Amino acid sequence: MAKLKRELNLIDVFSIAAGAMISSGLFILPGLAYYKSGPSIVVAYLLAGILVLPSMLSKAELATAMPKSGGDYFFINRSMGAAFGTLAGISAWFSLAF
Repeated sequence: MAKLKRELNLIDVFSIAAGAMISSGLFILPGLAYYKSGPSIVVAYLLAGILVLPSMLSKAELATAMPKSGGDYFFINRSMGAAFGTLAGISAWFSLAF
């Protein structure tokens, strides 16, 4: 199995980060959520941020323990097998592509 090169230049990192952060959901969905729920949406966003924190910290720990390219695919492939790793890789691709 060929190893993936672990190198990203500034344009690669900027493109991935901009695509992940500046999506249509960032501009449309908060306005719709505010319209439906009012000022309590601020509390909802803070609660969602707190709830996602353990997931972010565990991924940081996994990336430190297993510094290989592949991200979620590699972590899930090592822990649950190739079928689940492939499913996670395809799911990650779909989440970024659509």
